Amino acid sequence: MSMDDLEGRKQLLKLSGLRRGRILDVGLGDCGCMSFYLAKRGFDVIGIDSSSLAVHKSREEAAGKKLKVWFQARRINAVKMPFKKESFDGVFSYHSLHHMKNMPKAIHEMFRVCKKQGLVVISDLHAGGRREYEHAPDENFLFEVERQLKRYAKSIRKGKTEINKMFVCEKK
Repeated sequence: MSMDDLEGRKQLLKLSGLRRGRILDVGLGDCGCMSFYLAKRGFDVIGIDSSSLAVHKSREEAAGKKLKVWFQARRINAVKMPFKKESFDGVFSYHSLHHMKNMPKAIHEMFRVCKKQGLVVISDLHAGGRREYEHAPDENFLFEVERQLKRYAKSIRKGKTEINKMFVCEKK
């Protein structure tokens, strides 16, 4: 099922409070929706995905959009990123953590590449969102995400939409 959650992206960016900077989007997916949303708002964005098809689609889409900011799509596995420590002002994961086989390691990497006092910003599907997107229920997933975030975050702000639970984490 393909849906566009523009309202969720708007609320996530608003909750983060970010206005500019260098952003890593972990998990482009088939549409690169979060990457393009951020790029259109003036952020320099690197979007990554382990799927070569997702990266290819994002590159084609970027060429068609003629973005005025820097955007790059790269095939990279989230559990072993080639970026230096503290490379990004913000690291986003939008509807992608539930697809990752090793979510705790991906979260560790997200915090590793985030600058000190930068933000790790995550939005994923809660029970209602999983039903809406026709995903199998998983009552413990978001609890485990939050448990992992607490290992690395100085503070966590939370938000919620009809389908998402959001976490904005300030790095320790």
